[in-house]
Amino acid sequence: MCSVPLSGCAGSRFALAPPAWAFWLPNRFDRHGLETGRWRTYYDDGRHRPYTAGRYRHGQPVQTFRYYDPTGQLDRTETYRKEGYCEVSYWHPGGQLARRGPAQWVTGKSQAPRFYWYGTWTSYEPDGQISAVQTYTDGNITRAETYENGQLTQIETFDRNKRTRLETYADGQLIKVESFEKGLRTGTTNTL
Repeated sequence: MCSVPLSGCAGSRFALAPPAWAFWLPNRFDRHGLETGRWRTYYDDGRHRPYTAGRYRHGQPVQTFRYYDPTGQLDRTETYRKEGYCEVSYWHPGGQLARRGPAQWVTGKSQAPRFYWYGTWTSYEPDGQISAVQTYTDGNITRAETYENGQLTQIETFDRNKRTRLETYADGQLIKVESFEKGLRTGTTNTL
């Protein structure tokens, strides 16, 4: 008589049921095949250079996800709330905030996952001064303000990601307005 060991299920890491400590293992899937629990990815096979670290619940990211660059520095964080809404922060190599704004991660049974920006995004210099403020609607930029040394230098407005107006400022005063149609300049007005 031949006996076959029952210790290896196809695709299963454990024989019958995982031990209690397996709950803490990263990169698990629930019974529906959706990501669940701690989730880690790496740049290398030896798991020495992290790429992402976060948590999933029923295939949805929860709490804070951290993304690292290949040198191990924190590149960005995504802090999730309900319904896939999150706040995204990008970081300068020295650890100072570089850019922050809201985004949404949308998934559904009949649609491909989609991640897009919305609302106001603010960019910062390494010294903390604001360098730009951009406004997005459903992932499309609608307004962009540029600052130098804390002074407003330019405002651009967009329609379907094509520039419609450009205002140029010097010392806080509007000096020039340019109009655009379908991305092409149609007029210029000097104000000073």
